Amino acid sequence: MRVFAPILCVLIFGACSDISKNSLIPSAKDSNIEQEKRLERKIQASRKGEIMQGKYTPFVAIATYLNDVDNINAKREVFLVELYEKKPDSKIQDKLSFDLISHNVSMQSLFVTRLNPNQYTDILRPKNPYNALFVVEFESISKKHRETMKLKLTIKDEGAMSFDFGYPVLKSKLR
Repeated sequence: MRVFAPILCVLIFGACSDISKNSLIPSAKDSNIEQEKRLERKIQASRKGEIMQGKYTPFVAIATYLNDVDNINAKREVFLVELYEKKPDSKIQDKLSFDLISHNVSMQSLFVTRLNPNQYTDILRPKNPYNALFVVEFESISKKHRETMKLKLTIKDEGAMSFDFGYPVLKSKLR
């Protein structure tokens, strides 16, 4: 039995030898240093939310504040939202509503655009090819309001999730 245990470990971990290629842990490793910096900023500017129904999670979303990733100079607050649906719905966009909340200010999104695979880029790309990808835009808010900014995603008849982006952005070597 003692000989069998090490062989079993080798077989189990050997089958997972491509773990670095298919890791669930976000990675920013890239041969292009500028691309690596952008991917690292994307990871740092992302938040996860989910809707629970009993023991099940029918919806999971990752929201990324793109203004912090690409240093967008537009007069808008722009988010990338990747949505996982347990039961995909081709009309999901009609059920979505987004609000940007800060202090006592709340505003609805100006635009919600669902991206098609031919619109994906190195940054605008889902982690899972079955997820829906949306770009959500709001009117610009002040720096003070960004300190307590929250994105709220509501799915009609399903529930809501909130993403807290109210955090200080520290200077780093990535900028």
